[in-house]
This record gives sequence, C-alpha cells and structure tokens, in this order.
Amino acid sequence: MARSWQLWLSPRPLRRTETPVEPRMLSADDASLYEFLYEADGRLVVKETHYASNKQVLQGASGPPLHIHLRQTEHFQVLQGTLAAVKNEKEVRLTKDDGILTIEPGVRHRFWADSSINSTHGDLVFTVWAEPQDVERGFDENFLRNIVGYLRDCAQQSITPSLFQIALFGWAGDTLLICPPFYVPLWMLKAAQYVAGHVVGYHLLG
Repeated sequence: MARSWQLWLSPRPLRRTETPVEPRMLSADDASLYEFLYEADGRLVVKETHYASNKQVLQGASGPPLHIHLRQTEHFQVLQGTLAAVKNEKEVRLTKDDGILTIEPGVRHRFWADSSINSTHGDLVFTVWAEPQDVERGFDENFLRNIVGYLRDCAQQSITPSLFQIALFGWAGDTLLICPPFYVPLWMLKAAQYVAGHVVGYHLLG
C-alpha cells in the first residue's frame, strides 16, 4: 500500500490494466498496436502498426522519446508507410524498399510515423527486434508490456507519468530512458537512471 508522500512524489494510476493474455496490446490513446510474434527459433519480433488517422500519430508523438539500448542492437524493417527516426542527431526516413535500419548499442535514437506521408498513404506498419535476445533485463515482451501498459493507464486516468517509474522500467530493461537531446556521457546517464529508478523508484517509492 503506497503512502501519501509516495503518491505525492510519484503519482500512480489507481487502476492498472491487467497484463493481456492476447499476443497484442494498444498504446496510449489507441495510437498504435503492438503484436508479439515469435519465430520458430523463439526469437521475438514485435510488429507495430501506427494508425495514420490518430491524433498522436499525426503529431509525431506515437513513438518513444530519445533512448539508448545498452547491450542490444535494434533492427527496424518497414512493411508499409514511412518510418522517421533520429539516430545520433541525424534524421532518416525508412520505407519497405530501404531494407533494415540498424541501431547499435549506445546510440541515442527515437522513431515515429512520418505523418506527412502516411496520412495519405495509410498506416505505418513495421517490425522491430533486438539482438542478442538472451541478455538479462533486455528489450523483451515483459519490458514492452510494462511500459506501454503503464503509459496507457496514465493517459486514461489523466496522470502525468512518473519520472521515477519510467527510470525503473528503463533500468529493468537495460535501456536508458533518461536521455536529454544533448550529449551526456553514458556513465553519467546510467548513474542518473540507476539512482532515479532503482534507488528512489524501487527502494524508496516501492
């Protein structure tokens, strides 16, 4: 049971969506659909559909903020529409004819649907996966379900997401989610997220 000072410091949704049993889930404001697909060898591939008519998608806000994966390489392959991305401050566009976009470990990046194109050409659909997949606390289904479900619950209950909770998700998923748009050494970002997420979020705020 959270205490009043914990709720004041880090507001949290009163009701939490149960982890769905279906192999898919919607993001906040129904902006995008996540489908968890597993290959024959057990490899997780996430299929994302960003709906062109959704307000969040039209505003370029359906993707995550700047973040860094510490030990995994992330791969994107577009099936329909145009994916916009920033990779170490360089903006790129990706369609199904452009092959696979690779984001190496330690690279600051974000991505979103290019609404200027997709609004007239349909939804953005792409697959994303991370390698290697056997790292502890990495980019996996649990990480995505937790953070996407939390942000959806916050949006539905008009609650500003807690920085400490976001940092805890990042720490648990080996992903730096406290990531400013300017250069900061990785060791400093890791230290800040560890303190905010593990020390304050996990131990102090519960």
